[in-house]
Amino acid sequence: MIQRIACLAAPLLLLVPVSSHAYLVSITSGTKSIFLQVGTGTMTGGTFQSGGTPGNNATVNTVSVNVPAASVGTGPRGMTPDVIVVNSPWDNYAFCPYPAPVYVGGFYRASSGTGSATLAVTSPANLVSGANTLSFNTISWVSAGASDATPTIPSGTFAAGTTQTLLTIARNYWFESCLTFTYANAAVLPAGTYTQQVVYSLTAP
Repeated sequence: MIQRIACLAAPLLLLVPVSSHAYLVSITSGTKSIFLQVGTGTMTGGTFQSGGTPGNNATVNTVSVNVPAASVGTGPRGMTPDVIVVNSPWDNYAFCPYPAPVYVGGFYRASSGTGSATLAVTSPANLVSGANTLSFNTISWVSAGASDATPTIPSGTFAAGTTQTLLTIARNYWFESCLTFTYANAAVLPAGTYTQQVVYSLTAP
């Protein structure tokens, strides 16, 4: 039987220029607002750099991997998202041209003040399949992006059952990274579909 490991990433929009392609780039000041896109997003009227407007998008993307019985416990396996966002909503640049990345980006804008926004991810303790569980710390990610030598969001591993701070965003900056997820596949588990949801959030004072 096959094990299926699925991690649901819930994009969170809490809203709602200029330079060459963005990884971390300054934007003009304005009414206090923040925007976060995780995976599928909505930008109407063009790219954000050209005057587009971010919108709410309730899509919850899934990152998953199937582990055949003969491969259970034999080592890391890459996870694949159900939707791959290749082009940056900042300027439509092909920023995530990798086999299985999840786009994460957004901005924090304010007209005054010195505060910063915090990007964080909250994960449950375990993925669950009926009565069986799998610790969330078996899933990690590598951060990258086309021509992005030093990824804005660091690579890491989920700290099961906690909220992890991933990045601090200064006022009037846009940020973005591409995350590729991996399941450690180090333990022999009962067959099943192990699922759970993580939530990315961007908050500002």
